[in-house]
Amino acid sequence: MKHLLEVCLVALTLAGSTPSIAAQSAAEVPKQKGITVNLVSTSNAVPVPDADKEDALVVTVTRDGSVYLGVNLTSTAALAEGVRNVLSNRSQKILYIKGDARIPYASLVRILDSVRAAGVQEVTLLTAQPDSENPGTLVPPKGLQMLFVAPR
Repeated sequence: MKHLLEVCLVALTLAGSTPSIAAQSAAEVPKQKGITVNLVSTSNAVPVPDADKEDALVVTVTRDGSVYLGVNLTSTAALAEGVRNVLSNRSQKILYIKGDARIPYASLVRILDSVRAAGVQEVTLLTAQPDSENPGTLVPPKGLQMLFVAPR
């Protein structure tokens, strides 16, 4: 009975210290600012490491239809003006879209129309990375790149 009590005390001690150890190792890994969504998985996405840059222009659409420009909540109606303001002093008019896999297609089309009206020339739809070789490691984002062309 004494050994069982000792084993329980050791287990309790380890269980109490494990979260702080996990928190320390997680704190050492740099994380990008952004809104988390469940991205669509694709098999033909290309690496887009520029999406991880601090000044990357990212629009996020969450499952409930909320729209974020960077980490700031906005509306679809106000999105074009916000994007136009950010792009006004940039030579490259590139935008990354993180859309939750469960949003209606019509919501994504409204976002694309809005950012095109704001002067965006290139859009990359960011996608999930099911082929990560080491689960839990940070890898560059992948996506499907699109160019906007003027209608004829």
